[in-house]
Amino acid sequence: MTWFKVDDGFYTSKKVLSIPRTCRLAAVGLWTLAGNWSGRELTDGRVPSFVLAELGATPRLRRALVEARLWLDHGSDGIEFHSWADYQPTRAEVEADRAKAAERQRSWRARQKGETRDEGVSNGVTDGVTNGVSSRTPTRPDPTRPDLPSANAEGTREALSPFCSKHPTGTEDPCRACGTARTAYELAQKADQSKSAPVPFTVLPGTICLDGMHTLLADGTCTRCEYRAEVA
Repeated sequence: MTWFKVDDGFYTSKKVLSIPRTCRLAAVGLWTLAGNWSGRELTDGRVPSFVLAELGATPRLRRALVEARLWLDHGSDGIEFHSWADYQPTRAEVEADRAKAAERQRSWRARQKGETRDEGVSNGVTDGVTNGVSSRTPTRPDPTRPDLPSANAEGTREALSPFCSKHPTGTEDPCRACGTARTAYELAQKADQSKSAPVPFTVLPGTICLDGMHTLLADGTCTRCEYRAEVA
């Protein structure tokens, strides 16, 4: 498919405005149809007389377009668009583009055939290995689904920081441990916001309240460390 291009300033050009108003609309319509035919047939702007007759050309319209220097008159052989190659794709350009497109399509089809042949071998190997492994329990946890923060000191520390122990202040490089810590941190924050009453952790000997804020039960015991307040 080729396109017949019309500049958005065509209607205000001196050539168009020089056409008498009484036939300007019909002349521009004829000019457009003739250009569309030439673009489709790749005649580089040449339109024979029999085609012009089929498009509704009259001697007056033809003369108006020639006098406006939009067409060149070739008598019984028809007309030729003025400066066609300056505004429209030529036959040589269109055929070159079509040849490149056909070559790209052939290359793509060849690659598809090659990938299809390789796919049979790949599937045979991959399926066997995948099926054998997937039936066993993974030896490493899935980093996309980290566990909730634990009650031990290390778990509590990670829940209170969105960074891993190797990057306590953060890092611009991708780090799976930081991603896990950040998810655990967010889950801990949501848990703290949603719980209506303190939930005690298992108190470990020597554990220190890392956040510096004691969350006390009714008996004065901190839920995070061994602190015990005096209860009146």
